[in-house]
Amino acid sequence: MHISTRKRIKETDLNMTPMIDVVFLLITFFMVVTEITRQDDIADLQLPDVAAATIDDNPDPERLIINIKKTGMVYVSGAEYNLANPADTNRVKNLLWTEARISRSPATGSANRVVLVRADKRTPFKYVRKIMQLCVDRDIGIWRLAFGTLPFQSREAKLKAEGKTGP
Repeated sequence: MHISTRKRIKETDLNMTPMIDVVFLLITFFMVVTEITRQDDIADLQLPDVAAATIDDNPDPERLIINIKKTGMVYVSGAEYNLANPADTNRVKNLLWTEARISRSPATGSANRVVLVRADKRTPFKYVRKIMQLCVDRDIGIWRLAFGTLPFQSREAKLKAEGKTGP
């Protein structure tokens, strides 16, 4: 009688579940961080201060934010556009058209998307007007526009906040 002296190799199973969980958590984290970075990139913007400004306590999470720098450069969803360039203007128009189609109400036929325009107070109005014209274009139909502003402060209050004294 022959007795086998070979050892039986035990197969091991790799449990991929923890690794998949970690990968999904990392993907989610980077998506959230990227979106926050895109939406709040207003470090260089000096928003105009307006006496009638109100604080939006409950902003629409689905709103589209358009930042316009004093040079006229427009930032939408992390991308940069130059409205002086017709090709970039068409790209912004296509982006707005897509946003409008996604949010179109079947009952009214109009877009429900809110567009928040945050323009630097030194931005020439022609750039703000161009964005407004693109939004209300007949093919796009975004009528819900909001403008980013700061509450009005008197000159003395601004100087005091900056730690300076007035003349």
